[in-house]
Amino acid sequence: MSCLRTANGFKKFVSASFVIFALSEAVRAQDFGYEGRSGPAHWGEEYARCTGKHQSPININHVSVKQYSFPKLEFHNFNVEPKSMLVTNNGHTVLVKMSFNKGKAPRVKGGPLAEKSSVGYQFEQFHFHWGENDTIGSEDMIDNHAYPAELHVVLRNLEYPSFASALGKDHGIAVMAFFFQISSSSTGGYTNFTSMLPQIERKGQSVNMTKTFPLRQYLSKDLGSYYTYTGSLTTPPCSEEVIWMDFRTPIDITEKQLNAFRLLTAHDDHLKNNFRPTQPLNDRPVYSIRQESPLFVDSSAGGSRHHFKTLFLVTLLAVLLSAANLNGA
Repeated sequence: MSCLRTANGFKKFVSASFVIFALSEAVRAQDFGYEGRSGPAHWGEEYARCTGKHQSPININHVSVKQYSFPKLEFHNFNVEPKSMLVTNNGHTVLVKMSFNKGKAPRVKGGPLAEKSSVGYQFEQFHFHWGENDTIGSEDMIDNHAYPAELHVVLRNLEYPSFASALGKDHGIAVMAFFFQISSSSTGGYTNFTSMLPQIERKGQSVNMTKTFPLRQYLSKDLGSYYTYTGSLTTPPCSEEVIWMDFRTPIDITEKQLNAFRLLTAHDDHLKNNFRPTQPLNDRPVYSIRQESPLFVDSSAGGSRHHFKTLFLVTLLAVLLSAANLNGA
């Protein structure tokens, strides 16, 4: 009997130890960083996809890119103001999620996305990468030139019901990438945005923006000129088959505003240099696109046009009926 109790106790000990070990391994596997043992050089030890042959970011050599003609890009609801905007320091980046009324979430169609989805790609979140000084920070590079920061707008193929289900699937995810350049003034809503960053100085802190702006206010002015290629997520799990669109016109930001990002912390150190080094291009083509201004379509604007058209038709019908009555008299 004593031996049985001892055996049962040993089994419980082993079971509990296994659970603790599994949990600790899960936590360890989910964590990553940008320096030392948790840095990009070691991501492949925990995330096998990070050693794939079609990884991002890359260096784009403008001499070797291919000219191509895609359908015009369509940006739907990019001028619609979100209901709410949550900004979080997750220890790796500044992550921004927006919520919208039903049917008003930003979507993108056309361009290199046209062949991959007939319904388009919907906005999921945007986040940032930056460096400790103005010579480094962006993930993709142009002719070996790095910008001081980069914005990633992450989109989900609407043929998949959720972001998780789209990960790693054939063209399930697309990323619109924008470089930042230092300027005397900033683009769109960044003055208000960066003034809120001290409220999320530490990892795990979040803040709801009291003054929200449409997604369009955080992007560069020219959305008709870009490079595109197929790559991966630039953070673990490094899922591939991601469609990238790197827009050529940078976003303007002031030195003071960019420094607000550099003052954020992860654990006990500053969150800085949160960019992955460029990866081998291997056999992938990179296309260069230059086209006329893309099409912007907003649900609210579409509703107004529909209302005006309906009102015009009703008025015209009333005039015709009135004329018919007069002729009859």
